[in-house]
Amino acid sequence: MMEIIQTNPGQADFNLFTDFPKSIYDTNSIRFKTPESIPETFLKVCYLLSDHGKLVARASIYDNPLLQYQHQHALTVGNYECVDNPLYAARILSHLQMEARIMKAPYLIGPMNGSTWENYRFGISDENPSFFTEQLHHLYYNKHFIDAGFEPIAHYFSNIDRSLKFDKPEILKRELEFSEQGVVIRPIDLSNFEQEIARIHEFNSVAFKTNFLYTPITKEAFIAKYTLTKKYIDPEFTLLAEDKNQHLIGYYFCVHDFFNTKEKSIIVKTLARHPDRQWSGLGHVIGNIVYRKAISRGYKSAIHPFIYQQGTSVRLSENFSGANYKNYVLYGKDLSK
Repeated sequence: MMEIIQTNPGQADFNLFTDFPKSIYDTNSIRFKTPESIPETFLKVCYLLSDHGKLVARASIYDNPLLQYQHQHALTVGNYECVDNPLYAARILSHLQMEARIMKAPYLIGPMNGSTWENYRFGISDENPSFFTEQLHHLYYNKHFIDAGFEPIAHYFSNIDRSLKFDKPEILKRELEFSEQGVVIRPIDLSNFEQEIARIHEFNSVAFKTNFLYTPITKEAFIAKYTLTKKYIDPEFTLLAEDKNQHLIGYYFCVHDFFNTKEKSIIVKTLARHPDRQWSGLGHVIGNIVYRKAISRGYKSAIHPFIYQQGTSVRLSENFSGANYKNYVLYGKDLSK
């Protein structure tokens, strides 16, 4: 007999929710090389599915009040894990939809742990190895969502650049123009990390406000989130661009691919520039500096991860010779149908 169990952080049985992945992934899986994020911000409720006392699936509902899709409020399905059994998937996903309708949500989106600042999207292939910052999951989750009536609402991809070509004449020309305007591109100052991250937080509200499904994050939450990544940051690969008045106008946040044991590879995790047209080309200039440094330090490839197919980063990745490495899908369901 199948049974839905409700739980939440702080409850005595919540460890059953957090420990469930250990039962469906190999002990040595990359899945466990980075800690799982179950952000309590916007977390509404968590569910476990048991069959005759054995746990077989889990999922959660997040209610981010600022998240909108098709100009209407959307709830999200997060922390989804399930054994490879369509009956279990149908049971827990139908329960989530029922609960979302009770909450009067027009749309249900997933997977997404509350916002695009957290883990979201399912990968749809595994022909290439996983890289650092990529969330591993079972590929059959895609079929679970599709069979439950979810449809793709966004496609993403990760590119890999193995040529690492840099110093194209047009980029060097633009770099000189920026320098003549007083633009300074410098490494992040780890000794003043919180202040630097606070500046980036404020800048993000300008740089990302038009991004698909973007919602703001509090300064405190942003600082806490990135403080966890400080140990992975090499200042030479996290660069900030400032205008002549020291206003932040762009940045690149890159990290070493700690999962790649065959060659040195760098991940261009986050990049942003001020939308004002006077800073056009800044992303290419900063990226060129990153490549120049990466080559000098023995890097053989660069990953441009999680690019939204309709986003502005597509051209940037193509300019740096990016070739397709992996693909991802985000799903949604209209609950009014």
